[in-house]
Amino acid sequence: MYLVYTDETGTNFSPNASPWLLYGGLVVHESKVNILEAQLQSMIARFLKLDDVKRVELHTSEIFNIIFNPNFQCQKRKRKDQENCEQLIEKFQGVSVDAFIQFSDELIRFLVKMDVPLIVSIINKTDPLHEKHSINEKVSALAYAFKLFLTALDNFLAKNNQMGLLVADDFSNQIKADIKSLPLYERLSDTNIQKYKELVFLRVLHESLDWKNTGYDFKDPVAPMKYEFESKNLFLIDNINYTNSKDSILNQVSDFLLYILRKILETRDSKNKEIIVLREKIKGSILFSEEKSTLLSVKLTQDKDTGWVSSFFMNK
Repeated sequence: MYLVYTDETGTNFSPNASPWLLYGGLVVHESKVNILEAQLQSMIARFLKLDDVKRVELHTSEIFNIIFNPNFQCQKRKRKDQENCEQLIEKFQGVSVDAFIQFSDELIRFLVKMDVPLIVSIINKTDPLHEKHSINEKVSALAYAFKLFLTALDNFLAKNNQMGLLVADDFSNQIKADIKSLPLYERLSDTNIQKYKELVFLRVLHESLDWKNTGYDFKDPVAPMKYEFESKNLFLIDNINYTNSKDSILNQVSDFLLYILRKILETRDSKNKEIIVLREKIKGSILFSEEKSTLLSVKLTQDKDTGWVSSFFMNK
């Protein structure tokens, strides 16, 4: 069985937010989990000076800003995130840009050695496709990001003839009690998924697994695909295993990789002076290299039915 440690980035829909929304996850065979966790802990301690990521979370957006932006202030973060942010600033006083890049490269090469792929879907939130959605553009972008990820994941699992279990950050504290108490199909109604991004993901998952159910199905999928049977998830275990990301180093590493990938997309062809400076600082990293590499494969393709999507694999 494979454990799939997932996360997302780019879910801010404010006018000045990034146009890119990514959903992805590290796909780890159960036999490798303990080895990976131990080695990743050592790697993070070695290069990022975080001796215990279960005490101070590897929260990539804050770490990235602390290292690359000397004027970054925690006061701009949400109140609940300020304490963790302040701890990170104290921890990262001695971590240089070069150390950050070296950590990124060590991480990539180690995951390649361990044959642990990262599967990602990439959605352009500004794509006209989303304007035509039956609910709204936000639901469309979230739904397709997750649906395309699930489809790519199921293809991988089918080729390996293995089942997969999704491991995601627990969102239960963000859902109001009266909605959490509803039966599943009522909880995932069109009205409720407009309020909570997490319920969009859960709705898409259950739509993809509806082939197992005989008593009920969703009449109007929120992420309809061109080929119905190809898009069914046949190798996923029904329920998501929810965990607190603070307790899961592999979920934190997924967050790290997804955030860096989003930064790659944001820095490409940008004329913004700050982004140009950032691009110059980080272009030496494997992740940010513009040259073709046998180690990494990143390809953006535009599909007229589903918008922008990319499957990203770390290759041997």
